[in-house]
Amino acid sequence: MVFRILRPDSETVWKNDIIRKRFARYRSIIDDKEIARYIVAKSIECDFDINDSIKNLENLLAEKSKEFNLLLNKSNEIIENRQIHNMNYVSLAENLANKYLENCIFCERQCKVNRIKGEKGFCLISNDSYVSSAFLHTGEEAPLIPSGTIFFQGCNFGCVFCQNYDISQSWKNTKKIEDIARKIDTIQLANLADRLVEKGAININYVGGDPIPNIHTIVGSLQHQTSNITQLWNSNFYLTEESLSLIIDFMDFWLPDFKYGNNNCAEKYSGITSYYDVVARNLKKIHNAGSGEIIIRHLIMPNHIECCSKPILDFVAKELPKAVMNLMQQFRPEYKASQYPEINRRPNLQEIQKVRKYADELGILYEPVS
Repeated sequence: MVFRILRPDSETVWKNDIIRKRFARYRSIIDDKEIARYIVAKSIECDFDINDSIKNLENLLAEKSKEFNLLLNKSNEIIENRQIHNMNYVSLAENLANKYLENCIFCERQCKVNRIKGEKGFCLISNDSYVSSAFLHTGEEAPLIPSGTIFFQGCNFGCVFCQNYDISQSWKNTKKIEDIARKIDTIQLANLADRLVEKGAININYVGGDPIPNIHTIVGSLQHQTSNITQLWNSNFYLTEESLSLIIDFMDFWLPDFKYGNNNCAEKYSGITSYYDVVARNLKKIHNAGSGEIIIRHLIMPNHIECCSKPILDFVAKELPKAVMNLMQQFRPEYKASQYPEINRRPNLQEIQKVRKYADELGILYEPVS
């Protein structure tokens, strides 16, 4: 038997005072009372040499980040009256992202291949980005729907239980990427995002696979997007500090996964190292230095309550007090999970209740979105 607890709808969840407080700026963007962060960033003039060294560009990026955050605290009227510049904070980040592609360090696998020349690392994505689908998603967390969801091809993880394995993994040995997804450049991606807004999206939701291999295209598209719309990063969050610095000021909302409460389980089931350390570091960064408006997705896995769920909840309670959690019950043994008997089933009601009870004891907010 499969147990499910129904989530409240979007209208109901926005009546929750805590949700409105924690997601105040996001709600204000929806109501057109605040300006999306990426638009603010484009009003920051940035004169740089595209051929400058990575180190110098990184230093300039840090300077512009400070300028951005000072500007963000000014009145909405001041921000609205600012001019959009051709050479701006966003174009600086795009230029730096393309330099990182020459020795790719977007994710913590740090394959260091030259993607500009067509070399491919674990994700098998070269310089080009590919979109497998884009649509209004009504199955996301209640505050996020309808979400303008853009699914990118490829992933830097190798999860044995992946439910999206068709766009993340299974194609790698059997098909060409061009046969299952559409190549997209920065202008095309911007046009796609704007069309989703016209259809009623209240955010642009970058997902996959994973968006991490596509940071250069996503950041570049912000130069061409025109809508005052929330930018949402929906990811496994296995980014390097360098790549997170490229997007931390441009994203209004964060939807990270927090799968494992230790490094050993992550290596066993997703084939990655130092998982807990990397994701914990990145979550603290967006909580303290980014927008701080976060829903953390934790997929409850069978037989992984003590080793994964509880340590994650402990960390969130201590380090990420502004975050909301989605305690996800929909794990099912897809892809290669049958090869691992301990996860070759759905979580049972007792496991789900145990996680929820522990979250309650820690004072973690999860019910409005779980």
